[in-house]
Amino acid sequence: MSDTRKTLPVKSSFYELIVALYEQQQTASVLYEDNGVTRANGLIKDLFDKEGEKWFRLADDTEIRIDSLYAVNGTFSSDYSEC
Repeated sequence: MSDTRKTLPVKSSFYELIVALYEQQQTASVLYEDNGVTRANGLIKDLFDKEGEKWFRLADDTEIRIDSLYAVNGTFSSDYSEC
């Protein structure tokens, strides 16, 4: 049994993955920073820029800044070590 997980390359972004999920209308399950690690999931209904940052909005109107993401559908950022 291996103790590996899928991670993004160092210094890369979840942006392309978020765009692909949006275009394919597939559910996104995410972990992100919002005064602590927060979990959300749902269809992505909008991609937008706010205050010079890239954001997305889930079907339940949760707005998440893409650079606050720790994980998307089981792929983790390379610097996330909580689990």
